[in-house]
Amino acid sequence: MKKHELRPATERRGVSAPQNSEYVEKLSRMINCKTVWTHEDTNKAEFEKFYTTLEELFPNIAKKAKKLTFGGGCFFYVIEGKNAKKNILLMSHHDVVEGGDGWESEPFLATEKEGYLYGRGTIDTKTPLFAELQAAEELLAEDYAFEGINLYIGSSNNEEVCGDGMVLATAYFKEQGIRFDTVLDEGGAITEGQIPSVKCKSAVVAVHEKSRHMYRCTAKIDTRGHGGFGGSKDSAVERLCNFVAEVTKKRDRIYKGNFYPEVKATFEGHVPYMAFPMNLLFGNMGLFAPLIKKIMMGIPAASAMLSTGLSFTTLGAGDTRDPQIRAKSAETTMFLRCVREEDLEQGLEKIKRIATKYGVEIELIERDYCKPTDFEGEAYKRVESLLHKNFPDVAVVPFLLTAGTDARRFTDVADNILRFAPIDLNKKQFATIHNANEHIGIQNIGECVMFYKDFIQMT
Repeated sequence: MKKHELRPATERRGVSAPQNSEYVEKLSRMINCKTVWTHEDTNKAEFEKFYTTLEELFPNIAKKAKKLTFGGGCFFYVIEGKNAKKNILLMSHHDVVEGGDGWESEPFLATEKEGYLYGRGTIDTKTPLFAELQAAEELLAEDYAFEGINLYIGSSNNEEVCGDGMVLATAYFKEQGIRFDTVLDEGGAITEGQIPSVKCKSAVVAVHEKSRHMYRCTAKIDTRGHGGFGGSKDSAVERLCNFVAEVTKKRDRIYKGNFYPEVKATFEGHVPYMAFPMNLLFGNMGLFAPLIKKIMMGIPAASAMLSTGLSFTTLGAGDTRDPQIRAKSAETTMFLRCVREEDLEQGLEKIKRIATKYGVEIELIERDYCKPTDFEGEAYKRVESLLHKNFPDVAVVPFLLTAGTDARRFTDVADNILRFAPIDLNKKQFATIHNANEHIGIQNIGECVMFYKDFIQMT
């Protein structure tokens, strides 16, 4: 793969120190709102404070954009452009996880220290949301016409719990016949040390994410009986347990793994920046694929990129009020996460044969599949070009996201879905995601605004 000539980080495009200080102050007010979603609506006042804060921080958006709201707080600002021919969607959720223990500062009180801003949500994902809104706010202030596009900025209030905000929004867009040329959500970032022997930082732009499929697996018997008596050796619990045990034992043979195009592209895109012998190994993947695959399948984080994940997540049977009575039925939830649905289906046929052996019925209860985006297409190339311009010191590659984002909800209403936020994370910062002392580089905040501002103007 062709090497892009990297330039020093000092050539990055940013903003002046006074401007960045203003950004830090605005972002801090967003961080200081404890927008942790709970089923009991515990933090309702904090969410309301957050929405009021946004109105105050971004007055041009509040005045000039149309606002759509779904569920308890999932919102979209819509800026209608001049001669608009396509819709562009920027996304970042505003709910965050609990603060947790181990913080050196208050998690919901933004704190500046040694060139970083600390607080829950600085990475995941209030900095990207702030930058998206600030970019649009500045363009509105400059009387930018948003020529040819309608700009949507969407943010979910319950992404961290796989909530219904973006599900309801997508249903609305389908009903209204609204389709997006490009969706840009969080998911990828600028990272370091993720690929062996690569010394430069990498901007990893996710063009796909693993799906979520859930199946109910049920074993039944015709009669019930007292567990203390002899008689039938047949048991719904035993049937189900034997089924689970066999599937688990044969899991690696059911789903053997594969080098999908986006996974292959991640490694091949890094080859020009790898040291010997890794550049030789990954530069000849056709020759060394079996060896690489064997190594990766032995590493959980790496194997998730190659294979369908399979786990049993719940188990239930009988009546706990009367545990002496043999259960008439037993059921478990089987959770599958695939890269391609055709691979999932092939493995599922093997699982069903095992299920038949133990009299277990399998029923699909949830399908959540997102189509991959072409990393040779215009939308990806546009982001790639923009990253080379704004972050000349980093390699840019497509990749597969093994976690999940709200963007997957839009597969039926979007032509291109990309997952990337221009947050620049070293290893220490990366380790603070959903952990103590989450923090973002203060200089990077201005870089994020510039990136989104350029993205809007490029589309």
